[in-house]
Amino acid sequence: MKTKIEGILIRKVPYQDRHVIGTLLLRSGRTLSVLFYGGQGGGKKHKASTLELGYMMKIELSQSKKNAELHRAKEWLPLWSYEHIRLNHKAFTTMCFYLEMVSNIAPEEDIFDQHSDFDESMVGLFRVLSNAVVHLEERLKVGRCDPKSEMVIFLGKLLVEQGVFPSRENCAFCDIPLEKLARISLVTDHGGFGCSDCVSQLEEAILSSAGEGRELWELLGSVANQRYQALKELTLQDRNVCHTLLNYSCYQLHLDMKRLKTLKMVLSF
Repeated sequence: MKTKIEGILIRKVPYQDRHVIGTLLLRSGRTLSVLFYGGQGGGKKHKASTLELGYMMKIELSQSKKNAELHRAKEWLPLWSYEHIRLNHKAFTTMCFYLEMVSNIAPEEDIFDQHSDFDESMVGLFRVLSNAVVHLEERLKVGRCDPKSEMVIFLGKLLVEQGVFPSRENCAFCDIPLEKLARISLVTDHGGFGCSDCVSQLEEAILSSAGEGRELWELLGSVANQRYQALKELTLQDRNVCHTLLNYSCYQLHLDMKRLKTLKMVLSF
């Protein structure tokens, strides 16, 4: 059994008077549920809680049985924390959206599997989330943080890591190069962009308008070709591109948009 773990706290629920049940996204890109005795803080010494959503935590676990669904933390401390996100409700809500998206995608970790360290199939999920939270904090530091821009970057990077990034080079139907075409659409149920001639012949399809499609094509090119922390604020001419990309992401990742609790709040910004 692995007893020393590191991960981002993506969910926490109060348990009894002072305890916390938390879910972490580990460096492996998989989740683990942990019980933190005294995790809410307080007590006679009025200790502050160090368990905040989005914090990167280092934890030592107590030994537990192999069939245990919940593991107990013996010791824990934050390796990385934010200062500005907590003071901006839009940024905090955007971060919570990230955490909810990831929690719906990530599989569970088996800390009793001695060979799990060799499985790197989900590490990209941790990479995207950690970069997303740090990027959000850094943009707030310089006073330039557009939640919809942050969402487009996050979703684009998530699609890259999950292997469902929309095809941008050629039309998904006739294979014509798209770079110089003014009117193209994102065709969600075909996993890429289509030219206006091909899209006009579709009887049923989930697609964006031509204007949105061209702008989204440009934005996703920037997101895919730059490192996360090198990206600055994206300029969104049509604010609906964020919703269009979200529709595509949920379709490709098999997520039900109606079950995302933070969705209404982030789309209202």
